[in-house]
Amino acid sequence: MKRNNKWGKSFLFLFSIFALLTFTSLYISNPLKKIRAEEEKNTINKELSKESSQEKTITIRSVGDILLHDSVYWNGEIASGSYNFDPMFKSVSKYLENADLTTANMETLVAGNQMGVSSYPFFNVPDQIVDSLLAMGVDIVSAATNHTMDFGAEGAHRSLEILKEKKMEYVGSYESWEDYNRLRIIEKNGIKVGFLNYTYGTNGNPIPEDEQYLVTLIDKKLIPLEVQHIKKACDVVIVIYQFGEDAFLPVDSQIELTQLAIDAGANFVLGGHSHIMQPMKRFNDHQGAWYSHGNFLSGQVKEYEKIGGIGEYTFKMDDQGKVTLDSMRLMPTYNVGLPEWNHYQVIPLVEASDFGLWNGDELYKEVESRFKNYEQDLEFVPYLD
Repeated sequence: MKRNNKWGKSFLFLFSIFALLTFTSLYISNPLKKIRAEEEKNTINKELSKESSQEKTITIRSVGDILLHDSVYWNGEIASGSYNFDPMFKSVSKYLENADLTTANMETLVAGNQMGVSSYPFFNVPDQIVDSLLAMGVDIVSAATNHTMDFGAEGAHRSLEILKEKKMEYVGSYESWEDYNRLRIIEKNGIKVGFLNYTYGTNGNPIPEDEQYLVTLIDKKLIPLEVQHIKKACDVVIVIYQFGEDAFLPVDSQIELTQLAIDAGANFVLGGHSHIMQPMKRFNDHQGAWYSHGNFLSGQVKEYEKIGGIGEYTFKMDDQGKVTLDSMRLMPTYNVGLPEWNHYQVIPLVEASDFGLWNGDELYKEVESRFKNYEQDLEFVPYLD
C-alpha cells in the first residue's frame, strides 16, 4: 500500500511539472505568434498600400492621314476583286501594336465598296482599309475632315455604318444627335481618355440643316464647353483638329485654336489637314500638342507630303487623379510609292535610303532638326520600341 502511494505521488509530481511547462510554453509562444502575425499583416498592408499608390500609365500613339488616292487602292486590289492593304503597313505595324491606345485620321469616306470607289477631289475608298487599321491596333479614327461630305449625307451615313459594322470607334462625324451626345471615352490601364474632333470646313459641300451632326465644325464658343463637359467624365482629353496649311511650322490659326483647347483643359491636341508634318510642343507638365501629323499613307507625290510619323505621348496619373504628360516621342515614316510604280508601302524614314530615296538621310536630319528646335523636350527616334 505504501509503495502504491509513493508511485501515485511521483506520477502527480511529474504530471504537475509537465502541465506547468506546457502552460509556460503556451504563455510564451502565443504572444510571439501574435507578434509575428501582426508583422505579416503589416507587411501585406504596406504592399497593398504601395500598389494602390503606384502611378497608372498610358502610352498613346497616333498616325496621320489615311488618304487613299486611286493609285493606292489600285495597288491594294487583289485577284478576287477585293482589296488588301495589309502589305502596305507591314514595315511599321509593329510600332503601333505596342501602344496602349492608337489613333488614326480617316481622311476620307470608307463606303467605296457600296457606292463606288472614287479619288480626288471626291474621295470614297474601299472599306478593307478599316480592316487593316484594326489589324494594326488602331482603336479610334477621327472622321471630321474636309472630305466628310464628299458624297453628301448618304455617303457620310454609309461610311459611319461601315465603321460601326467593323467595330471601329470614330469621332467627329455622327449618325444622329444621340450618337453625337455619346461621349467618346476609351479606358486603358485604369485611365479614361476622351476624344473630340472638329474640322475647319467641308470643301464647300453643304451639311444638311437637319443633320448638322454629320460633321462637327470648328466653333470657338462650343469647343471650350465640350472640352469641359467631357473632362468631367474622363482623365485625359484629346482634341483633334482638321486645320492649318501646308507649311513646315504651324500658322497663326493653328496656334490660336490649339491654345483655345489647351486653355479649356485639353491634355493633348492633334492636328491634321496640313499634308506636311509639323512639330510637337509641350505647354507644361500635363499638356502638349502635335500641330500636324501629316500623311501616313497617301498617293501624294511631293517629297514632304511623303513624310509622316508615329507620334507617341505618354501620360501618368497618380492615386489622387493628377495627370502628367510624362514624355513625347516621334518616329518619322516615309510613304514609298508613285502612281507609275504600282507599289505603296509605309516604312521608317531612317530606312528610306535603302528603298532608293537618294536624300533619305538628309531628310531625316532636317526633320529631326526642325522638330527639336521647336521643342527640345521631344525625343526623336528612328524606331519606337
